[in-house]
Amino acid sequence: MGISIEDIKLLRAKTSAGMGLCKEALTKTDGDMDKAIEYINSRSDVVNRLHNLTGAKIGHCKLAFEESGKDFEKAVALIKEKGWDEPIENECCSVGEGIIESYVHGKEQKLVSLVEVTCKTDFVARNDDFRAFVHELALQIAAMKPVYISKESIPAEKLSEITEIFKKEVISEGKPEEMAEKIITGKLSKFYEERCLLSQKWFKDESKTIQNLLDEAISKLGEPLEVRRFLIWEFGK
Repeated sequence: MGISIEDIKLLRAKTSAGMGLCKEALTKTDGDMDKAIEYINSRSDVVNRLHNLTGAKIGHCKLAFEESGKDFEKAVALIKEKGWDEPIENECCSVGEGIIESYVHGKEQKLVSLVEVTCKTDFVARNDDFRAFVHELALQIAAMKPVYISKESIPAEKLSEITEIFKKEVISEGKPEEMAEKIITGKLSKFYEERCLLSQKWFKDESKTIQNLLDEAISKLGEPLEVRRFLIWEFGK
């Protein structure tokens, strides 16, 4: 049966799980909302989801879930009724949980990639889907050798230097002035796609970018993720 976006949103409201997990739960249970909630609760930590949604202390979340008869919506209401909810810090993962993944390429073992990805909770840090996603990043880094995480992470002076180089190229080619800006913008876009990890096409499926993979992982896992840093180490370089 088809699963509507309205059903997915309703299940998300009832569980605070990611959109991807909600869709998976409804698909697996043929759209049965109660069974879908059970499915999510068996695969995702209810107490952590309550904590992420309300900001309440873990102990209060456990208590509310038990007192509400293990009903997620009632537990949220109970937390708010008792005043246990707290402001949620929007800043993602500068400190928190996460992992560092490594990948050694080939039998000769002359190229290694390392990547650090952070999340909010140790529950997600231990999740197989999270670890599989981070491994894909390590493979991508080894295969495509990005220089920056994103275009926003390029130092301003470096970006100015690159833009200036592109301007000189356009001038030397004698392109009309009205076309110059568009050409430079196109060259910058190409540069981002080649050098910035999140802008790169996924080497396993070029219909997706690494940003697409990150967005999918965030949706499925139900909490913010951040690619913090990476390293490529090649033998002799």
